[in-house]
Amino acid sequence: GWKEDAVFLGDYEPTVFIGYDTLNENAEVIAIISGNQFTDRAGKGETALVLLDRTPFYAEGGGQVTDTGVLSKGDFKAKVTNVNKHHHVYLHKIEVLSGTLHKDDIVTAQVDAVKRHGAARNHTSTHLLHKALKKVLGEHVEQAGSYVSDEGLRFDFTHFEAVSKEMLADIENLVNSKIIEFVPVQARELPIEEAKKTGAVAQFGEKYGDMVRVVSIGDFSSEFCGGTHVSNTGQIGVFKILAESGVAAGVRRIEAITGAAIHHRLTEAEETIAKAAEILKTPAENLLSRITALNEALKESKKELEQYKQQAMGSSIDDLVAGAQEINGIKLITKEFSDYETDELRLICDKIKEKVKAAIIVLASVKNEKVTFIVSVTDDLLDKGYHAGNMVKKIAAAAGGGGGGKADMAQAGAKDPSKVEDAFAVAATLI
Repeated sequence: GWKEDAVFLGDYEPTVFIGYDTLNENAEVIAIISGNQFTDRAGKGETALVLLDRTPFYAEGGGQVTDTGVLSKGDFKAKVTNVNKHHHVYLHKIEVLSGTLHKDDIVTAQVDAVKRHGAARNHTSTHLLHKALKKVLGEHVEQAGSYVSDEGLRFDFTHFEAVSKEMLADIENLVNSKIIEFVPVQARELPIEEAKKTGAVAQFGEKYGDMVRVVSIGDFSSEFCGGTHVSNTGQIGVFKILAESGVAAGVRRIEAITGAAIHHRLTEAEETIAKAAEILKTPAENLLSRITALNEALKESKKELEQYKQQAMGSSIDDLVAGAQEINGIKLITKEFSDYETDELRLICDKIKEKVKAAIIVLASVKNEKVTFIVSVTDDLLDKGYHAGNMVKKIAAAAGGGGGGKADMAQAGAKDPSKVEDAFAVAATLI
């Protein structure tokens, strides 16, 4: 809220909202508020709240964002950055760009038409989406919140599980089928009891007076709504769901875009595809087959590398055993590897333990400037009190790390690759 909310507005008549019919209108400045005080003027560089006798600016409400635009008169010009409604009095937040605004001035109020039309497209789309959800998922679906701007829409609804891709496609297709039918959108002011009898759906979280506005989209949808809408569904252009997710227990959310926003998204996607095609040196239409071929080649390369490692492992294991340091009748086998995965180190330990007894194996792999240690103890040494988990803590500590694990095998991480040999030296002191 604004700090000026405390300003007493009870003496002012309700602002006449004319924004359903026009985006441009002359209006009288009834009051100017700056710094929580009423004032007679607002000059260049100042921020103020302005009360007009009438306004085409839609005030934030019903899930729809506020209109923005311009107030002007002669040399005076101000940006309207926000509009809030307090007890039917509209407060226009302005930033004065030039000149001076005076109380009682007659100014031209001009709504940003592009932003308004974008919000209208998306607001009408939420009504289409709401009805489509009921038809595809079931009548149990109820609106649980919404957010509508010129850039897109967010619609929350009650449902007990994630919506499948197939159902999302059905929902999207149903909305788009109503768009291309160019269904007329009509708004009527009705007594609330009469409106209820028409079967119109009330909006989530809204409070209604004796008279309500009912927005109908042909015979497809009818809802209580004070927001702005297109006059024909064809003006939406096209509707695209971007995401579906859960936001609370039993509440799902759909995010979507319409009209020009889809064009922007398509342009970005085309640029990405073009860049990918350039990098992979193939026409865009061959991109999928090129990616598939590269993926298969990568799998084959990984397979060959794995085979090479297995072959190299066989000969290196004999070398590791032959190079073991014997301490008090126990073989200490140490080795530093580069870019080996943890599973590969574990496999080497298992292969060594198949060949020797009375051995303690300490292996290290340096990858991305970090070290992984694996300590493994042959079964015959476990009864003598050797514990890999306890040992690896002390070994890794020498390289700035720590870890733990079971008696027969444990692992740890460390930060300093330059200290691997120091860690191996610690291992020797533990035997």
